[in-house]
Amino acid sequence: MNIKLIALDMDGTTLLNDYMSISQRTRKVLEEAIARGIHVVPSTGRILGQLPESVTSIPGINYAVTSNGAVVTNLNSNEVISSNYLGAGSVKKIITTLSRRKLFCEIYHQGQSYGEMRYFEMIGERNDLSKDLIAFIRSKAKEVENVLDFAIEHASEIEKINIPLLSDKNLRVLWQKFSQIHGVTLTKAIVNNIEVNHRSVNKGAGLKQLCRILKLEPTNVMAIGDSDNDLRMLQFAGLGVAMGNASADVKAVANHVTLPFDEDGVANAIEKFVLV
Repeated sequence: MNIKLIALDMDGTTLLNDYMSISQRTRKVLEEAIARGIHVVPSTGRILGQLPESVTSIPGINYAVTSNGAVVTNLNSNEVISSNYLGAGSVKKIITTLSRRKLFCEIYHQGQSYGEMRYFEMIGERNDLSKDLIAFIRSKAKEVENVLDFAIEHASEIEKINIPLLSDKNLRVLWQKFSQIHGVTLTKAIVNNIEVNHRSVNKGAGLKQLCRILKLEPTNVMAIGDSDNDLRMLQFAGLGVAMGNASADVKAVANHVTLPFDEDGVANAIEKFVLV
């Protein structure tokens, strides 16, 4: 296969347990791929402001697909070259429901994460979350006094709504309720969270827009991921690779399965299928 673009999920795929760094081997392999003229593209559920410097500092990483494909950005100019926002009507329905139930969420807007202080205080009390994850969320998020007011004010340019830390019951109820909203699509990247995007948004669609700009075909794309929000990306790519730690659904649609993220699965796959 003539791979000219490598799309990389971040959490559970490229990044280590601290949610911010990559291994020396992974960096070396990415640098070698770039030196061969291959585009390396972070493709993540994160917003732009959450992309780790360990990845964006690598010379030659010029584009990013963020918020599950809602936004594609030229990292050199910070120009948004493709966007697909959630929609004002959907935003109001979702945020109103969450506010009534006193549930917390993150609003992704213009590459930043916004939430109420009580949300950030709450996650600090969770014993089931790593200190690294808590520190990362707090360092990247911005506080707003009232998330409902903020969401309605910026409703026409919301990239994604992230609803984390749900109980099993709330997850089931909200998933069923939000699935009935015509204008949205639901996915998840970690246990007990719901990520809400515009109905036509997914990482595969974001990559399709980037490939159109770069004049590449799906057969030129290798995509690597581990979670449900990576499914459409792996299906779009000519070569879809699931991490060893990926969900069963992701492994089922992938062409190949590599090693887990903590065993340099990304580097292993790129060496095997691209750098041979």
